[in-house]
Amino acid sequence: MANLIPLLKDKKLFATLDGSISCYNISYGEAYHAKSVGAFSESFYKYAKASNIKERLAKGDVKLLDVGFGLGYNLAVTINETLECSNNLYITSLEKDPHMVEIVHKLKILWPWQGFKILRKLLSEGNYKNYFMNIQFTDATIFLKNCFDIFDIIYFDPFSKSKNAEMWSKETLQSLYNVLSDNGLIVTYACSKQIRIDFSDVGFKYKEMESLPKEFQRGSIFYK
Repeated sequence: MANLIPLLKDKKLFATLDGSISCYNISYGEAYHAKSVGAFSESFYKYAKASNIKERLAKGDVKLLDVGFGLGYNLAVTINETLECSNNLYITSLEKDPHMVEIVHKLKILWPWQGFKILRKLLSEGNYKNYFMNIQFTDATIFLKNCFDIFDIIYFDPFSKSKNAEMWSKETLQSLYNVLSDNGLIVTYACSKQIRIDFSDVGFKYKEMESLPKEFQRGSIFYK
């Protein structure tokens, strides 16, 4: 791993429970994934499975907003799970740190292999077959406030409220409400009582991830 130190800058690699690799962000003082859960498993269950995106994409085109690109696991896993779907997946991804994309391009040990291979093509070229991607290196709170697009599914995966408070403000949650379609939903790893109250205060309803295996039920699904 020593040869990766120049690449990672303020990011430290570590292995998670399922064997997939994640990073600890020294600047924020927080990891991108829970070591005890697994980077791949967290993305598979709490985002791809919880959102039912595969089933939705089988029925028609889907517009996905990915808030917090990070290491790209949520998108790579989603792509890997929807390869048999022929409808279009339009992805808008928000990431404040461009260095994360550099890591994804160079860190070839990330899996699922096929999902990350296609994700790298999308990052470089913007489209691959029925996948289309627009990544914005921006402050998500500003983007959301000025966004007039509407999305079917939102992956909400910023750092925690204690480390990234502005992403969990009522103003930002209201912006999320404004860009979500009437039959859309938001999936997130967060499940605290206060966060659910905050989402409810701006108009969201919520349900728990009860359909997932017990160890992956700590998360929330919000909808209008």
